[in-house]
Amino acid sequence: MQTGEPQQVAYGHPWVALFTVFFKVSAIIVYIICGLFSSSFVTNYVIVVVLLMLDFWTTKNVAGRLLVGLRWWNEVTDEGSNWRFETLEEGQRAINGKDSACFWWTLYIIPLVWLLLGIVAIVRLKIDYLLVVVVAVVLSGANVVGYTKCSKQASAQLKSYAQQAVTSGLTAAISRV
Repeated sequence: MQTGEPQQVAYGHPWVALFTVFFKVSAIIVYIICGLFSSSFVTNYVIVVVLLMLDFWTTKNVAGRLLVGLRWWNEVTDEGSNWRFETLEEGQRAINGKDSACFWWTLYIIPLVWLLLGIVAIVRLKIDYLLVVVVAVVLSGANVVGYTKCSKQASAQLKSYAQQAVTSGLTAAISRV
């Protein structure tokens, strides 16, 4: 390696990134392959939905926290449903660019792939397989909505911290004069 070449940055959490992609892609592959080669809809449905649930859980509870420093959940109370968001504090935040790209790209692309598969199911008149697509879109869509809201709140929170730092810095500078 020459000294002038930039070093390739590795994934910060390679196993988490791998499983984030693995569960998403394996659910799609199994859905396509089972639809072509197997006649048992129930078996196909169970296998794909289990993979979708593993993807949902991994994305929501592991990948979001480790790859992008975000976490969301929804609490249901007597007054209604409340979204809760959690972000790493600025000092704790060391997000790897490859981890983040892997997370966000798969988060947004996979629901689009499922929508495309839904259109194919409708065109081929495989309405029963449309049920699998609906489950996939609901689970992946929940993560899209949760993390998009969480990311917006994190951005607002960082902006607020920056404004507070500037304000306190200006106040300290003025008090010294």
